[in-house]
Amino acid sequence: MTPTPTRSKVARDTWHLDTSALQPEKLRAWHRERLAVVYVRQSTAQQVLAHQESTRLQYGLVARATALGWPTERVLVIDDDLGKSGTSATSRAGFQRLVSEVGLGHVGLILGVEMSRLARSNADWHRLLEVCALFGTLIADLDGLYDPTQYNDRLLLGLKGTMSEAELHLLKQRLYQGCLSKARRGELAFALPTGYVWGPDGQIQLDPDEQVQQVVRLIFQQFEALGTLGGVLRYLTRHDIRLGVRVREGPSAGRGQLVWRRPNRMTLQNILKHPLYAGAYVYGRRQDDPRRKQTDHPRSGRVVMRHTDWHAFLPDHCPAYISWEEYERNQVRLEANRARADAMGAVRDGPALLAGLVVCAHCGARLVVHYAQSHRRPAPHTYECTRQRGNYGGPLCQHVPGPCLDSFVSEQVLAALEPAALALSLAAAEQVEQERAVLLHHWQQRLERAAYEADRAARQYHAVEPEHRLVARTLERAREGKLEVQQQLEEESHRVLQQQPRGLSDAEREAIRRLAADIPALWQASTTTAADRKELVRQVVERIVVGVQGTSEQAQVRIHWIGGGQTEGVLTRPIARFADRSDYVAVCERVRTLTEARWSVSSIARQLEADGYAPWRPGRVWTVANVLTLRRQLGLSGHHHRGRSSEALSPDEWWAADFAHTLGMTRSLLHTWIQRGLVRARQEAQGMHRWIVQADASAIERLRQYRQRDLASETRRRWTDPHQPSAQLKEEKPYA
Repeated sequence: MTPTPTRSKVARDTWHLDTSALQPEKLRAWHRERLAVVYVRQSTAQQVLAHQESTRLQYGLVARATALGWPTERVLVIDDDLGKSGTSATSRAGFQRLVSEVGLGHVGLILGVEMSRLARSNADWHRLLEVCALFGTLIADLDGLYDPTQYNDRLLLGLKGTMSEAELHLLKQRLYQGCLSKARRGELAFALPTGYVWGPDGQIQLDPDEQVQQVVRLIFQQFEALGTLGGVLRYLTRHDIRLGVRVREGPSAGRGQLVWRRPNRMTLQNILKHPLYAGAYVYGRRQDDPRRKQTDHPRSGRVVMRHTDWHAFLPDHCPAYISWEEYERNQVRLEANRARADAMGAVRDGPALLAGLVVCAHCGARLVVHYAQSHRRPAPHTYECTRQRGNYGGPLCQHVPGPCLDSFVSEQVLAALEPAALALSLAAAEQVEQERAVLLHHWQQRLERAAYEADRAARQYHAVEPEHRLVARTLERAREGKLEVQQQLEEESHRVLQQQPRGLSDAEREAIRRLAADIPALWQASTTTAADRKELVRQVVERIVVGVQGTSEQAQVRIHWIGGGQTEGVLTRPIARFADRSDYVAVCERVRTLTEARWSVSSIARQLEADGYAPWRPGRVWTVANVLTLRRQLGLSGHHHRGRSSEALSPDEWWAADFAHTLGMTRSLLHTWIQRGLVRARQEAQGMHRWIVQADASAIERLRQYRQRDLASETRRRWTDPHQPSAQLKEEKPYA
């Protein structure tokens, strides 16, 4: 039986036997005046190395071009796309060069083994056909010579392009379905994360190195204790703990070797989020989203899918480091640590104790923390609901001063923790001892590994023949290096372990029991940081719902505890205007009654205190100045009582004399300010037609600062030139 010739041999025979048959009227003399381009492409680098016969066949098209009448120097070979897929023309510089040459009218003939070598995408293929038809360029493959300007050839070329694209789709679909079928059985091999290796039987196993396993378990233990990925990273860095990683890249001889690398945020995030550590085999956690895919980055556009959208999920398929319940808790904690409006967020710097926990009772949004700029004292903070202002441009929904709310919640938290304070303190001490034991075991493993490496280098050095000095010198240097590393590790481990807390004695445990009885002292201690207090609050408080009653000083506070209980209370917040108080009408009526009864100002202050009315400012008492201010606002001042008209002043109005006394200035200067428009004022409608100043708290503050600047500038002028007369006031408008 005659053997069947291979395709390469048939192709060579076809090129040589059908040369005359492929020279019809399509090939004109002016075609030969242009270049003949041989386009060479293989899809992957592996094909370039393993399928060299196909590459050789494509380079052999140069002989085909010379047989058709092109000189060798007029044949251009474009092989820039070797090892690149034909699915897109974006990353193929060779194909773009080919289209450019055709568009410039430099090409008379394009030669390729088959249409799939030129393009696997119909969009790129038909674009090339349009350019070739426009400039009269011919296309040739193993089957014949085509003219894109002729309908039949154009139809055949379009059909070949469609078949080429469909062929690629079928190949991908078969491979993809094969991967899915294998993954659903848990047999699809992929790169395993740190702490796992593929066993000889094709099953996933724990890394045989005990130190690798211990570091992975330590990461999960610290995340359970610290609660943040950044905290775990800082802990590993502070104690110089490295991750054992199996090499995946590089020469095949070095793959699978164990190397120790510094931890980084991305690696820790992959460890905490990978379901494999909970014993679950999964496939399809990250899938391609065409809307996010970038043409110049083939592996871009991958998004994390929900659990229900995974292609394969096999629980309890491999050994686990943590339980599935702990894995789900970690995912919830990581999601809550994100800086989002709907998330609590991680513990951050700053004195705000309840950041991320306070929720608005009106709209349900989380209150954000606003820190005021202050250079003389610690920056005060305020909890503000900014949803209405941020989304609709309206005013703030509500705001609560931070110190008063922090103090209110702190008292409730300390009261809740008081029964369990002793148990918590002893548990914390035991946790410190366990952490020290884990670190000690870790350093013992590192020292054991270093000792093994040093002994191995010594055995290699002693095994070499003394006469072979070329090898002996190299092994000697390697041995000295291993010994130096061993010595450095011993010194470093001694230094690190000395810095760790040692075991607690009976006397220290008794001291802890005594301190546990005074939780407020520990809470206010200088060694207790703001982050410690925040973390403690988050261990017992789920959220805090706050609702301010209008513009008054009262706010309803409801604490939702993690255990399921609730605590409600009323918080008194400081406000800028006394007129906004909920009992303002009652206080005013009481002051009016006592004034008409000819009580003295000091007696009225003492009576208001005895009646239980809250003072002008929280944490203070009623003073004579408070009563005088309130009487002025009500038009009940005792000065010039006979000349007073019956006109009552609004809460933001002052008699000119009282206002000048408040700012520490003369009446004449105040009248000068009124005439110049620096102060808003009106005259009394009846009676003596005296001036009534209109100024709220903010305006008074601005005028007081303006007055201080004027006094300071006057003092400087007198100091520099005492004989110079006082300059006139600047034409400055504090109200502007």
